[in-house]
Amino acid sequence: MVHRVFWADTLADEVIERYGKDGEVDDTVVVKCAASPSGGKHIGNINDILRGYFIKESLKSMGVRTRHVHTSDDRDPLRKIPERMPDREGNWKILTEQELKELNKYVGLPYVHVPDPFGCCKSWAEHFNNVWLDGVRSLGVEVEDYSNHALYNEGKFEAPTRTILSDIPLAREVISKYQKNTPEDYIPFNPICENCGRITAKAVSVDLDNWTVDYVCESKSLAGEFEVPGCGHKGTTSLNNGKLPWRFEWPSQWQIFDVKMEPFGKDHYEGSWPSGQEISKVILKRQPPVYSVYEFFLVNSAKMSTRHGNVYITQDMNKIMEPEAFLYFYSLNPMKQKNLEVKNINFLVDGFDRFERLYYNEVEAADAEEKELADRVYPMLPIEKRRKIRIPYTFAAMVSVSKNEEHILRTLKKTGHLPADATKEQEQDALTRVKLAGYWARNFGPEEYNISIKEDLEIPADITDAEKDALREMADYIEARHTEEETQYEIFEMAKRRDIKPARLFKTAYTLLLGKPRGPKLGPFVLALDTEFVTKRLRLEA
Repeated sequence: MVHRVFWADTLADEVIERYGKDGEVDDTVVVKCAASPSGGKHIGNINDILRGYFIKESLKSMGVRTRHVHTSDDRDPLRKIPERMPDREGNWKILTEQELKELNKYVGLPYVHVPDPFGCCKSWAEHFNNVWLDGVRSLGVEVEDYSNHALYNEGKFEAPTRTILSDIPLAREVISKYQKNTPEDYIPFNPICENCGRITAKAVSVDLDNWTVDYVCESKSLAGEFEVPGCGHKGTTSLNNGKLPWRFEWPSQWQIFDVKMEPFGKDHYEGSWPSGQEISKVILKRQPPVYSVYEFFLVNSAKMSTRHGNVYITQDMNKIMEPEAFLYFYSLNPMKQKNLEVKNINFLVDGFDRFERLYYNEVEAADAEEKELADRVYPMLPIEKRRKIRIPYTFAAMVSVSKNEEHILRTLKKTGHLPADATKEQEQDALTRVKLAGYWARNFGPEEYNISIKEDLEIPADITDAEKDALREMADYIEARHTEEETQYEIFEMAKRRDIKPARLFKTAYTLLLGKPRGPKLGPFVLALDTEFVTKRLRLEA
């Protein structure tokens, strides 16, 4: 197989090798992903879609027709009420004890039958699927979205369900290899109780001729953790009024959509994937798709959980970086575990900026592969194909202390980060980066970037004449328009020439400008401020 620098190309080659002939694939390749609308789907969940996106784009570039299918597992039962959840715009809300208690009565019902907690959509399922896909689309990624609930109602699951239930002993034999304590009377179907509405009833027998299932509504443990009480009702209902268990439903989806590629995380690879392969081969008589397993990544050095306070959705990320910078993160090797430190998100954005500059031949590559990778992947990013202005992220954070857009633009032109004759589009690029970096600085960044300018001049009581003289020289130097590096170096020299400890001069400058003894790197920071303001303040004039 040809050596590829981009992981998605390697997987595309594998798909073509399996389903093609002489390097060509006649059929449309369906790349599938899925999500359960259990609440706010975090940025780890989006791996399925975004890894699939790059695989699909790679296949397209090789001349293969593709579809990117997303299924919402909205007939799954509600297991637990999250303590916080996003509204329709993606803003988080913490639920009150009363709200949690009210919603708790719906545990065990299919998501599609649970009311929307915010009252803006038809159901819980629709609300959280909309929030989820809004985030996906904000990155410029489009998928064909299908509701599992609708697929069951439309009879799309009938063929695989009939095949599975036509040989229940075989289904039991297969699943017992992967599912501990499979009962001898196990039937792979979960009916919806017509009395209480929960999808936790036990199937007792099935009649495929009449397409019905007899059931009894018993208490059930969901995922071995959440106990849902049954109502005791016994009844008969249509096989369209229920669902296959996940281990059978997943390979059934492969059949329904003729899936040829699906990426998923290590949890499925070690859990549902082995059983899914065998169910597909032995019961449904079809080859499982080509697959891709990705490593989970850490956020703030920990697994994402409400307890750790590190659960973010795409809409959260859109507040601190451009969509293309966030999407770039998912183009990186999925088999290498990563740590997304939101406090240090500037490093990710800097990495994207360098990646973009490599593509535009504005920086020298470390090696041939780095350049080849940028040339291959950058065109796959669904962004406007024009060279955008990218203000260095931490500098943009410093500039954001000014709330006046004209001051910001004037400063960026003065420092050379923005052309003097910048177009409106370029100015908007710059202002967007400043807004994003500013939000990060105020909400997530290190303390030195969470700053605001001290409006009134307060001269420190212990300031010395030597310090005043150094500050005046600093003001003159700023007016002369030197670079960030030159300014930083010269501030040290100003202190040394007067036998002032540099730390002391820095502290005095920060105190005058910010009202506290520490702040961002001083050289770039004083250049990021409005020149008239900073020079007057350093001269102790205003």
